[in-house]
Amino acid sequence: MRKTHSPQGFQYFMKRRYEQRFPKFKFQEPGETYGLMPIITPNQNHRTEIIQNNSSEQIYPHLKQRITNSQSKEKCDDSCILIGNTLKSLERRVLKPRISYQPEISPNKQVKLRSKSIKKQPKFDGIYYEGQKFCQEQDFQEKYANMRQYYNYINISNGLFIKPTVNYYKANISKSNNGYLVKSLLKQRWWWLVVDNDKENVNFLWESTRNDNFIFTMPCLEQVDKNDNLNIQQDYLDVQINSHPYAKLLPKNLVIQMNIQEKQIGKLNKLLNYEQCLQFCNNIRIFEITSTTKIHNHIQNNTHLGSKKNLFLNLKKYYELNSLNVFEFLPLTYHIKNKFDLENYLIQNLDTQKIWIVKPGELTNRGHGIQIYQSVNEVNIFLKGNHQHKNGQSKTFIVQQYITNPLLYNQRKFDIRCFILFTGINGQQKGYWYQDGYIRTSSKEFNLNNLSNKMIHLTNDAVQKYSEDYGKFEKGNKVSFEEFKKYITPEKFIQIYQKMKQIALDQFKAVAELLDPLKRENTFELFGLDFMIDDTYNTWLIETNTNPCLEQTGPLLTGFMPQLIDNLLKLVIDPLYPPPQFYSPKKFVYECLDNKFELIYDSSKLKLNRKNVVIDNEL
Repeated sequence: MRKTHSPQGFQYFMKRRYEQRFPKFKFQEPGETYGLMPIITPNQNHRTEIIQNNSSEQIYPHLKQRITNSQSKEKCDDSCILIGNTLKSLERRVLKPRISYQPEISPNKQVKLRSKSIKKQPKFDGIYYEGQKFCQEQDFQEKYANMRQYYNYINISNGLFIKPTVNYYKANISKSNNGYLVKSLLKQRWWWLVVDNDKENVNFLWESTRNDNFIFTMPCLEQVDKNDNLNIQQDYLDVQINSHPYAKLLPKNLVIQMNIQEKQIGKLNKLLNYEQCLQFCNNIRIFEITSTTKIHNHIQNNTHLGSKKNLFLNLKKYYELNSLNVFEFLPLTYHIKNKFDLENYLIQNLDTQKIWIVKPGELTNRGHGIQIYQSVNEVNIFLKGNHQHKNGQSKTFIVQQYITNPLLYNQRKFDIRCFILFTGINGQQKGYWYQDGYIRTSSKEFNLNNLSNKMIHLTNDAVQKYSEDYGKFEKGNKVSFEEFKKYITPEKFIQIYQKMKQIALDQFKAVAELLDPLKRENTFELFGLDFMIDDTYNTWLIETNTNPCLEQTGPLLTGFMPQLIDNLLKLVIDPLYPPPQFYSPKKFVYECLDNKFELIYDSSKLKLNRKNVVIDNEL
């Protein structure tokens, strides 16, 4: 350590890593000094001048200028001063003093030590599948995880966890009723192979009529309707669920569990494995999909909705049990199966002036066999004739009062076509309402003077397509719900829509113990419902059809039908027969999982008695 005089005080420079400077003290002028003083010039050139007089009057101006210059600059100049007989150089950089004071700590007071910093977990990067084969792009990972989660949700609602054992499946699609559309949509799913000749050794059979031989090869499940086995906390029962994208496809309690699941962080917010599924359902079944796992697009006892006589009898019984009048939902109807029923009908309506429409009681659609008569006598003459099926059995008929005051669309009669879907998967039977539909219009202006002209009174495509005015007023004689809503005002449309949806639910409840009584392993069926509206906006169910028309007649149905069938496949086929693992974004079949089907009926909510139910083999 060395000591030196300075105009600003004593400074001690220690040969360590860092310089330390102690507090300044007041400068005292030296009495007599001999030495050299630097003179600073404007161009920063330094020169030294000899001071001969030792008086403070001569040396003080030089010191004063030195002090002023040192205070005005942060960076010290290269200067030197002669002390005694030694020329000492000043340091270029002098640090300001650092004075630290250690506070006094009482012996009884504990000092809190600084805790070690906890390493934060890295944020979730959106990668759900880390295998080398999987594309690691976040967009692919998110879509792939959403698809797998959607399949698991649908399967859990049916008490299943799917475990595929094959990489592709076989299907046979009938050519009738626009089977080409169904085949083209199924071929887009690259894990399906469509074959033409083989109907027995396929996983999926789509036909226009029910194939009982194929259904008989499908296993039956226990005749017990499982009640709700989903695990749910009581605190969450009142949670709003309408905002969830799958809220309308799944039972309410499952959607509540989904909301709880998706609030978790990272990979846990997706339902992707069997262990996670066990948290949702107590009695979940691991279902191995093999080359022999079958599904058909028709169910046993579908005629309980599809035939006009069974539809009337089942709804009549259901409404009577619920203290309701069936003729508030259906026009006045009689089922004529023998001469005694005919006599009863004649007695009740002999003096009435009504128009009647007569329909075959058994399984028919597309306007086949429908007749309109001006009076009861004309109906009597027709029904007394000999009417037999090909197998020799006598036909029965539905005689229904004709709606003479229908609501008209631009002076022409119309009806409304809607769709419902029944599914029976793993013994879990559910009913869905399709949220879209369309209006079918006739080609001629409505009048009651010409009852024999079907182009006025029947709106079926199978009838209207032969009219010379077909497509003249509306393309394909079809009107969308949006256009119809504008025609009758949105308030009236909502009233009609809600009534149609309620009647659809009543149908499911009316035949709950009759449809698919043996609970075949995997079945489903799409039904077409026809409604009419009178001029007072009353809604009437006319009939329910199996094998509804899927033809793309006109621009409206060109977009409507593919979406209907694709939504059906997304809901029934894809979750049950999922694609094998794939690793490229090019393998995605659809970008959106939205679906217009809405769950309105669940058999697990009802106590059903299916004992002694007759299996219907009527074709």
